[in-house]
Amino acid sequence: MGDGSGVGLNPCFHCLKPLQSTSSFKKFAVIFNKGYSLSVEQTVQRNGYQEGRELHVSGRLDVRSSGETGTTLLGQHLNTGRVEIEIASGDARLTAATSIHRTDQQVITISTPFAADWWDTDGPRPCVTMHIVVYAPVRGGIDTLVLKVANLDISFAQSLKLYAVGTTIIITESGKIHVPFPKSKKDEKSPYTLQSRQIVVNTISGDIEGWFPLHHLLKIQSTSGNVLVEIGLESTFLDSATHAKLSVETISGTIGISAQSVFYGNIWCRRPKKQPPVRDYVVELTTVTGLIDAHIVMASRGIFHSTAGDLSLELLPLLFSSRGNVNGQSRLETVVKSGLTSIFMLEPLLCNVPCTDDASLMMTGFNHSLGLTRLQSYHQSIGGCIKVEYPQSWTGEFSAETCGKVNIEGKSIMMTHSNQGVPGMMGGLRGQGTSTVCLNSNSGDVALHFDDP
Repeated sequence: MGDGSGVGLNPCFHCLKPLQSTSSFKKFAVIFNKGYSLSVEQTVQRNGYQEGRELHVSGRLDVRSSGETGTTLLGQHLNTGRVEIEIASGDARLTAATSIHRTDQQVITISTPFAADWWDTDGPRPCVTMHIVVYAPVRGGIDTLVLKVANLDISFAQSLKLYAVGTTIIITESGKIHVPFPKSKKDEKSPYTLQSRQIVVNTISGDIEGWFPLHHLLKIQSTSGNVLVEIGLESTFLDSATHAKLSVETISGTIGISAQSVFYGNIWCRRPKKQPPVRDYVVELTTVTGLIDAHIVMASRGIFHSTAGDLSLELLPLLFSSRGNVNGQSRLETVVKSGLTSIFMLEPLLCNVPCTDDASLMMTGFNHSLGLTRLQSYHQSIGGCIKVEYPQSWTGEFSAETCGKVNIEGKSIMMTHSNQGVPGMMGGLRGQGTSTVCLNSNSGDVALHFDDP
């Protein structure tokens, strides 16, 4: 495919013999202009009950930049890219059974049959391997890009520059999704460019790894695959300058999320390494049995739920002034049934203007002086322990209740009630702020610590 990476060079591990020269190659020109969309879909065709040996389909879909400058048609400049598809197998009938179809709306579908009824019931399994490459012009920009595959891995090239202004959707069922990470922890340069207001990434069993930008919406879902992702917080979209939502959900997969440019990594520090762009960050992370390990920025809302997995959070709260933002209050909620909860919160950054102001005013800066005075927090667990560490600037009302042990530490605390029975309860005030924090566990120990001045 122009780079010596043809699929016929690598036999499928399910086959007992290397793939022979039973391959086919097709190339389609596509347009990356405003008003256009591109959809590349790989499917397995199931027509009711099919007899025969089930096909094993493997391969990958790569997205790369191209050096094409485009063409002019009827006075309009068209940014042209291309999609190259190579299919190989150990049997010419399998290669021929794979169909490729393109519509006028730039929907390209590659379909293989679910089973081959002519294949021997004994011996090696029928295999089809394919390699799809989407070449995006550097200066091109389309409205929507959809990459939807059933059996393939999906990857982005390190030097990719991709502009799908409206939405980018990346879906694979059994394959994994891998996009580049930054070259090092000190490298703050984006490893590739993906300009897309909404980015949706979904797998069933495959892992999701790499760096993704957070413009307006970044939604990541996996059933059993792990999610290990770094988040880029910079955005050049004007309508994304005031709001950004991060949503990550798994059933059994582990969630690992970090904003590397903001946090110091393994060094616990109450101040960020770098101030993030001023936006209303809404964060929702949910898993059933997986673990959650997150180092992220939150603003008006942070929701973290796990049924049986542990929860470890390092949070930077970004608070807006009270004008136009429901008294400027932010909400933090963690709900864990049987796992451990550990939260380390940095000193907040207070934006000098409300989040509803004009985007051009959002970058006026931060103010540390008011502290963490308007955060409403709720931490719940049924059988797990809860450990929460809040910064020195937190002021407000606190309470804790559990059948296990209760421990509240910090200076300037005024206890208003305490019950050492079962369940044990403690509550009180700290300073004059309007923040509230409630820790509740049925049987696990709970601990709340406020940093000393």
